[in-house]
Formats: sequence, structure tokens, C-alpha cells
Amino acid sequence: MNANLPVGLLTQPLIPSPMTNWILPARIRHKNNNDVVFVGERGIQIKEALHSGHLEDVVEKTDFDGLPLGAKVINVNTRLPWETQLSPSSPQDSTHNFEDLPPQILFMATDANELHFMYWSYCSGQFVSYCRPLPRDVNVSEKFGTHIAVDPKSRAVAVSASRNFFAVLWLDHPTKIQRQMAHGGLDPIIKEKFLQVDGDILFMEFLYPKALDDKRTLLLLIVHRDEATSAMVFEWDETSIQSNFNPKTTTTQFPPQDYLPTMVVPLAKESSYLLITTKSMAMYTPDSSSRPMRYPPIIPDTGAHPIGLWTRWARPSRNWLYSQKYDAIILCREDGWIYYLEFGNDGELETQTSLGQLHCDVDTAFDVLDMGFEGGDFILAAGSQGDGGLFVQEARDHPRCVQRFVNWAPVTDAVAVPSGNQGVSGLDSTHDRLFVCSTSASGNGAITELRHGVEARIGVSISIDELPAVHDMWAMPYGEMSQMFLLVSDPMSSMILQTTSDLANGIEALPNENCWGDEETLAVGCTPRGDIIQVTKRGIYVFGPYESRLYQFVSHGPESVVTAATVDGSSLIVTMAIRSNEGNFLQVVRLNTDLTANEIFHHDQPHRLEKEAISMFYQSWGSVGLIFLGTSDGTVLSFEVYDSPDALKRLADTHVVVEAGEDVSKAISSIAVIRAMSSNGLHGRLFCGLRSGILVSFEMELHANGLRGLKQGTPKRLGQTSITLQAQEEIALFTCGDDFWRVSFSPGLVNPDYALSRVFITDQNRPAFCPANISTFSLVNTNDQYSGVTCASLFCWANGELLVCSLDAEDKPIPRRIDIPGNPNKLTYSEHLRSLIVSYTVAQTSHKSPLNVVRKSFIEFVDPDTQIPVAPVDEQMVAEGLAPWRPSSSPGEKVTCLFDWMPQKDGNAYHLVAIGTSIPTPHNPTDRTGRVLLLQASRDPNNPSQITCVDKHMKLCARPVTAMAAYADTLIAASGKSFLTLASKNSQVGWVRTIGARLPSPAVSLSVHKNLIYVTTARNSLLVCKVEAGDISVIDSHSVALDGLSHSFVTSLEGRPNRAFVSSRGGTVQVFSDDLPVNAPGDRSTVRFPVSILRLVQGCKSPSSLAARGTMYGFAINGAIYRLVSLTADEWTLLEALVLLCMSDKRMCPSLARRNRFAIAASNLQDNHHIDGGILARLLTFDADVLSEMLLNCTRGENEKVQPVVAETVQQAAAKLLGLTDDYPRAVFSWLWDMLRVEI
Repeated sequence: MNANLPVGLLTQPLIPSPMTNWILPARIRHKNNNDVVFVGERGIQIKEALHSGHLEDVVEKTDFDGLPLGAKVINVNTRLPWETQLSPSSPQDSTHNFEDLPPQILFMATDANELHFMYWSYCSGQFVSYCRPLPRDVNVSEKFGTHIAVDPKSRAVAVSASRNFFAVLWLDHPTKIQRQMAHGGLDPIIKEKFLQVDGDILFMEFLYPKALDDKRTLLLLIVHRDEATSAMVFEWDETSIQSNFNPKTTTTQFPPQDYLPTMVVPLAKESSYLLITTKSMAMYTPDSSSRPMRYPPIIPDTGAHPIGLWTRWARPSRNWLYSQKYDAIILCREDGWIYYLEFGNDGELETQTSLGQLHCDVDTAFDVLDMGFEGGDFILAAGSQGDGGLFVQEARDHPRCVQRFVNWAPVTDAVAVPSGNQGVSGLDSTHDRLFVCSTSASGNGAITELRHGVEARIGVSISIDELPAVHDMWAMPYGEMSQMFLLVSDPMSSMILQTTSDLANGIEALPNENCWGDEETLAVGCTPRGDIIQVTKRGIYVFGPYESRLYQFVSHGPESVVTAATVDGSSLIVTMAIRSNEGNFLQVVRLNTDLTANEIFHHDQPHRLEKEAISMFYQSWGSVGLIFLGTSDGTVLSFEVYDSPDALKRLADTHVVVEAGEDVSKAISSIAVIRAMSSNGLHGRLFCGLRSGILVSFEMELHANGLRGLKQGTPKRLGQTSITLQAQEEIALFTCGDDFWRVSFSPGLVNPDYALSRVFITDQNRPAFCPANISTFSLVNTNDQYSGVTCASLFCWANGELLVCSLDAEDKPIPRRIDIPGNPNKLTYSEHLRSLIVSYTVAQTSHKSPLNVVRKSFIEFVDPDTQIPVAPVDEQMVAEGLAPWRPSSSPGEKVTCLFDWMPQKDGNAYHLVAIGTSIPTPHNPTDRTGRVLLLQASRDPNNPSQITCVDKHMKLCARPVTAMAAYADTLIAASGKSFLTLASKNSQVGWVRTIGARLPSPAVSLSVHKNLIYVTTARNSLLVCKVEAGDISVIDSHSVALDGLSHSFVTSLEGRPNRAFVSSRGGTVQVFSDDLPVNAPGDRSTVRFPVSILRLVQGCKSPSSLAARGTMYGFAINGAIYRLVSLTADEWTLLEALVLLCMSDKRMCPSLARRNRFAIAASNLQDNHHIDGGILARLLTFDADVLSEMLLNCTRGENEKVQPVVAETVQQAAAKLLGLTDDYPRAVFSWLWDMLRVEI
């Protein structure tokens, strides 16, 4: 076998689905952490509520082997109103201190038939979980996990299937559970009871007890059977619980108006519950279920819009005194209307108030967060369509959104756009830009660019009239309460601003009364007491900004020019590179600790330099200070500075080495050092930013007394302009052209041993915001005065504004949304126009008949870098020539496909945009026709930012046009089950009048390679047609009938087979090679995703560590994005062995590590020729030492599920791919990290 031929497939989740199914306030880390758990499509994420009223990302867990079906919170030591009243009295455990333990645990069910109980442990730095497998001897409709419930006293949990079966699991006493947690474990279940009912289980809830001494446990099931709905209440007393007896059961049939409830709310009074339907609301109690108390339906003032369903409810936190008298409930409707209900002790409704509308779709997640906010509630809401958010609900006011939860699902189409620098050869910064279009329940969808990197959220943006162009800036913290100074400078002047990290008091400029602000600043620093040390071209200023007092000024001298300088305020050291008539010198200036003394400067003896320094960096390493100078010829000059005066030691010079023969500048425009701790001690890395856009790293070889030397790593060319670096302890930020980057040190990696991430500046009020040019920036760390957590604040000057941002610590998906005045359904990219082309649908109504909705489709051209929403079509402005014409459809006509077409004829290229539509027949709505429209579009020569278009051709079709592709100078379209061709009169192909090929079902995707047409149809997987003698005929088809969704054809290098990636409903993606017939028997790479892949799009950026060139992106309807990459035989061998090791390790695959599941997963690995990169990514959350441990255990035979030969396979495959190395586990870990890192 040729080792370079593709034999398998690697898939990796790049962007998780943004959909949130549950939002739960849950203190599962510590009682002092006000956490919120977001339960998504594939995992959970913990966010912490800060005192500023925002949620901050903390940690996530995605190693579940199934999809979450439900989630609840179990109180094990929470002191909240109801739990305080109801918690049984128990003796305190004097042998353990539970104060530092989380007071709650998370309870979750997954579709892998498992129940998970978990919390976060600060001691181990990870989640501690307990997994309880559930019975599997039920069919799909009877699978456990559809409903879950938690007893108010935290004595039991319940789980049910959608019909017939449910179970009650009794929990240990909270004190015993916390004792388990104190030892780092969790095993909460003591007894189980599996029961059966006859019918569909609609709802399941535990009811509250009537009184404090009520020892009963009441479980309510709403069951539908034979067109009737009943309430079944199962009651256990203490005797039946201890003896595991069957419960007492009470069944009450509901009246017909309550047969199909939309919501059941257990009330805290009288063991009652509220049953809500589309037309009524009734309160039932177990003792009087036949006589419910009915209330009129709640109908908010929504005008002529249809009334939605009440879908979610939450119980806000109230003080103990209030809870003695009332039970408060907030109801939420699917369109965002919220209503407040207040029940008295007798269970009667006493107050009902409309709170207003959240203006978002709420059909999945809704809860109320206790923020200790006086006079209001914090409401958390999310839905399956459109954004969610955190809302402040103050008394007698409408809810106000303070934080958005961006949701780009459901996705209707997607496209990959090459980055703007892909035309430049040799760049390491090229990447694919991924755009999706999505619909919203509000009727206003969006185009969303999905990016991955570090988010810098704007808190404040300010225009400073006195400084129209800022050249440099420095942010300096001082004192307590997160105070900081910001000095901004342009070539003529400087200004000092004062603020705090939370911007509570805004930003104000300090007065300049001592002339320090009349010139450009070269370097600045702040002493611990808040005094400023400023270096300018004239000299050094030392002054107290609050006192407006200049302590001292010293001039450089008339013949001296400072070429580079730096100030270390904490050690009171100023270092300067000076050019004078006598040559170049390094000058170290030490300041007296008493800045009010008469003489505060001590100039060390100048050190002569052979070369002029243009950049400088100083950093204190304990008793030694290190100075690094960068020169214009690419030399790094290194010095050690000691505490005693005139103690300066020069070290060996280091020369920057770039690829031989490159005609690039080696001038070092900036230098920075980052350092980090590992198990082997303190590490440091020095980075040089060259004027030519190359980043060069050096390993700092340290010894006990200082620096031994610098060892260069592999240079990275990130752009064509100068790199500006700034370091802050463990990270550094730098700009290169329009790109903003963060570099962080990773001790577990080799060559390179650092990670690069893009920094994206976002603005919640401007979702499409993306600054075009960042002229300067400054980064500072401050401690939050409430939590003590270190926060990074970023100040930058971009687009003529000062932006004050909070910088995240971890990489994550960062969406950028371009709002559309309708719901988009099709999207493509025109390389000729350098523009996105989108079709969207607008629902239009008339004043005479507001319920008669007419939908029309529009076409718009959207700049990928636009920072403003797309404006709706104004027909009046178009008629007056003030806006360009845009094509629109007839009422009911829908755009079904878009195609950017560049036909060539006689050596000339033409550009056209092809549009396929579906048109309803007037007298038969189920019967539809179609048409093809050809547009000619171009950029307006008088206004290049605007695109104009004209209608060139239109062809009517008997059936809807569902897919299009180009063959030579002909457009081939699929209409119904037939093909049609559009070509000029003198076409290169002499087409027959009627194409002979007939498709088994309508096509959804077409692609052409040479004279073959690959077709995916709605009811079939893949067909291959051939163009011959002006006709099209079907020559091959897949034997298995699958509902096709999309396919993408990949042309491989010479000598390798071409491949077609085909997606089908249900999440299956198969890879077909053109060297074998489509219907040929045998194994092929097959992936089964948890969700259907709506669109397969080919990208140009692939992992540099793999032999394959080009990447396939899979876009799911729920917003998730997957990457698919082909593997060679050697790559497959190594990754297969690594996946087997990971699946057998409980730390990475807690469920798959069980013997029976491991055997099935290992067998599927071989049968499907598929490597799950999501499992490999779990290994990267650890370090190379963990991989070494896994390999050593396997070699010793201590891994019962994996044979020792697997470890030998890893070593042999690593030697083939990576070469021989002494520490091959670390080399494999670095190779894996480079392969799985996300670059979009």
C-alpha cells in the first residue's frame, strides 16, 4: 500500500452548537461562586456571575458519550428559603469541614442511557462525577431520560422514558454526600425503584410537602392514554422508602380542556401544582384533583400577532420572610412575554402582573439568577431560534438586556471564504473564513462569521479630540481598588488618563502643569505609590500626577538621541539606548526610592554598543534584571543587570536566522519575553517581531545565576508589515497589519513551544464590529476587588477611538453577526465581486388584513467585512436612483439555489449570478414550478463599495430548480427529476433538445469534474452521470437509498484518487473515491455525527502536520461545525493507536472505558475508518507527561483493555512520521496539538 494514499478520515468538532437547552443557577464549585451552568447540545459550560452583572466563562465539560436530555440541580447544603425550611435536622459532622465544598451538585441524563451526578473540585482542578447506567431493554420510544425531576428535600431523583417506564432513585443524606465530596468522590444513590405506567408520560415533577414535618415524598406524573390525560401521584412515606415498598398511587383524570397541557408548575404551597394549557390555567392538589381552581387565561397585549404558548417557568429567589407567606412564579411565553404570579399560603393566586417582553425566542432555557440585586431579578433566557440573554428585571420597569447569548442556529446555508492574505505565498497566517446564514423567530435573521480565538469585549469606546492620531500608549496599575493610569502619546504631545478596571467612575484626563505633556513619550512606568516616570526625547520626567508636582527632570543632553527606552516602575530602573556623536550606548538609570529627595537619579556607566538599538525590553528575574536590545540587522544584544550600581554584564549576541535567500528585512521592531511555570520550574521565551512581519521565538536557557543563552525556534511569517509586541507575564499581544494576535507559552510542546491565537475585539452594541486597523495597544492585569481574580484589561486605539476592553483568558468561538432584514435561506460567495450573495425572505402584511402574510424573497450583496446591518430594500429610493436595484420574487416564490458562475468563451471570461427558484401554482399550492434567473453584477466604478446588477436572462421550468453547476460554458440545472441546460447559441457543447437522464428524486447538490456530474438527491445518496454526445446519462449510483443533503467533490494531487464527501440525513457522511464504482462493495470511510450535516464546504487551510491538503467543513443545522481531513496510512496507524489509548482511559472517556463499550467502539473504529478528533482533543487538556504515563502503563501490561503492542505501534509510527527522538511522547503530543488546533 502506498503510505501517502488516503485510507481514513479524521473529524474534529471546531465550533460547538450555540443552542442552549437549559440554563441552571448552580453553585457546583463553591458557595462563594455564583455560577450558572449552560447545558448545550454536547456538553455543559460553567459561567460565573460577576458583580458587574455579566457572566464570565469559567470551564466546560464535553466528554459525555451521549447528548444531554435533561438537567437539574440537587441541593446538598444550600441555605435558601425553601430548602432551609424543608431540610431535615441532622447532627453536624464535626470531623469534616464542609465550608469549602460546593453546596450543590448537577444531575443530568444523556441519551447514552446514563445518569450523571457531578461537581467541580478545586483540589483536583477537574469535574468529579458519578455515572449510573440505566436499563437498555426498552425500545427507542421508551428510552430513559426524557423527563427528570428532583425532590425539593433532595431525598430522591426521578427519571422516566417518554412512555410506560420511570424510576425513582433515593439519595444518601446530604451530610454523607458532602463527606464523600470531602474525600474527592461522589456516590449519592442508595436505593432504586423501577416502576411502570400505561401511556405516554407528558410531565414528571416532585410536589412540595404541605408542612415542615411532612415526611412524605410525592411524585406527579401527567400521563396521556386513549385520548385522555390523567394525573398520577405516587406517594412514599418513611416506612415504604426504607422497605423499598411500592408507593401509594392516586389517579385523577383531567377534564377535556386540560388534556394537552403545555406546562406543569409544582407550587410550594399545599402540595399543589399549576396546569397550563393553550386556553386555560388551573391549580390542582392531590386531595382535590377533581375540583381544580381555575384562572382566566393570560393574554398579554400583543396586537394582531398570534398568541404563543407558555413554555417555561422559574421560581425567583426571595427572602425567608416573604417565602413564609407567598410563592412567586415567573411564567415565560415562547415569544418572550413574561408574567409574574404570586400564590398565598392557601394556594390561591393573589397577584398576577405582566412584566413585559424579553424580545427573544424562549422555548428551551429560562431561569432566574440570584445576584443579591436590590429591587430586581436577573432573568436568564435562551431559545432554539435567535439570541438569548441576561436581563435585569427591576420593579415597575420592563426587562433590560445586559448581556447577549449569541445563537446562530438554525443554520440554513454556509460558505467558506478565503482570507484576504491567501494570495501572498509563504504566510503562516492564512485561514478560512466561515460564514453561515440563520433564521430567527422574530423574522430578522443574520449572516454570522464564525471565528475562533480570544475575545476582547469593549466596555467603553471614547473619541479624544485632543489626540486625533495616537502613536503609542501605556496602561499602568497602581495602589488598591484597581486604579490605573493610561498615558497616550502622539508625535507632538502626551496625555494621562485615569480610570479603574471596572470603569465605574469613567475616564478622566489629568491636568498638565509641568510641560511633560508637550512632547512625544518614548517609555513610561508607574511606581507602586502612583508616581509617573516618563522618558521623552528631551529627558526623564518624574512627577506625581495627583499633586501636579514635578519632582525632577534630567535632560539627555543636546547631542544625545534616545532610539529605544523602557521603564520598570517596580524596580525604579530606566534603560535607554542612546545615539550620540561619540557612538551608541546603553544607559541604565536607577532612581532613589524617595522620589522627593534632591538627587533621585543615579546614572550607571554607559556601555558602548557596536550597533544601534531600535527596540528594547527589560524584565526582572529575582535578583537579576535582563535587558534585550534589537538592532536593524537582526541581532539581539543581551545584558544582565545587578542590584549594585554600575553592575552590568554583557552576554553573547544572538543573530536572527530566517530562511536563506529571502529578501526580507531582519530589523527587530519589538521584543517581548513571556514566562510560565511548569513541573520543571520557571521557563522563559523571548519573541522578536521583525519589520517584515516575521515572528521569531527563542528559548531562554536559564541557570541559577541568570541567562545562559538563547536558542532560536522556527520563524513564522504572519504578514508583510511590522510586528509590534507587548508582554504581560505569561502572554504577549502583538499586531501585524490588520491582524491582532496573542502568544502564550506551552511547556508541554516542542517546536514550537508556544501557541498563537487571534484576538477579536467585539462590541455587544455593534454585533458586526471588527476594527480595521489597531494603531497601538496596551495590556494590564488588575485584581477584581470583590473576587480577587486577576483580570486582563486591554486598551487600544482603533478606528479613531480609544477602546477599553476586557480580555478573555481562553480561546473560544467568537461570532460576528451581520443582521439581515428578513430570514436568509441561501448563501454563496463571489470571488469575482469579493462579496457574499444572500437570498432572504420577508413576511409582508397590509393594514387592511394584518393576518394575511405574504412572503417575498430578495437578493442582496454583502461585503464580508461590513460593520453595519443590511438595509431593507427601499423601493422609493430605487425608483429615484438613490439606491441600486435588487431582484425580488413574486409573492410566495422562494429562492432554492444560488450559483456564482464564471463562463469562459474564446479566451474571455464572463461573470453571472444564477438564481433558481420555486414558484407556487396559483390554483394548486401543492404543485410548484420554477425558473432560472441570470444576473450580471459588477462594482460601481464611481463607488467601488457598491455593487450594481442587471437582469440578463430568465427561463421558466416545469418544476422547482434545486441545484446548479457549470460544465464548460454551460449552466446545468436540476429541475424536479430532470436536467436542463443554459448555454449560448455558439456553445462548445452541442446539447440535445431534451436531456435523457432521469433522477430518482429531486437533486439537492450538483458538482462537475471533467465529463462527469456528481449528483446528490433528496432520496438517494450519490449518483454519477456522464456527459457524452451532448446528452447526460446515469452511469453509477449508490445501492443504499439515503436521504441526501449535500456533497462536495475534492480534486486530489496527481497519482491520488479524487474523492466525494456525501452527507445524508441522520448525520452520516461517507467518502467515495473515483477509482472505484460508487456501488462497489467494501469498506469506505464513514462518519456518524450526532446531527445531520446540512452543508459540506471545501476549505483551503489544512493542518500543517498532515499530508492532506485542503479541509472539508461540515455545517450542521444546529450551528455546529466539524472539520474532516483525509489521513494517510502512517497517520492512520498512529492516530488509531492513540484513540484506543484514550478510549481505555477513564479520565478521557469515562463511559467508553467500560469493557463492553470499549470493545464496540474499537470495532467501529476499524469498520468505519474514522478517527474521532474530539476524543483526541481530550488528551490535549492534559500534558505530554500523561501521554507518557499511558504508554508506560500499556507497555507494562497494566491496561487490561489495550495490548502492549499498541504502545509499540505508537513508537514505530511516530518514528516514521516525526523521525527518531529521545522524547517521542512529547513529540507526538506536539504533533497532535498542531493537528487539532483551530484556525478560523
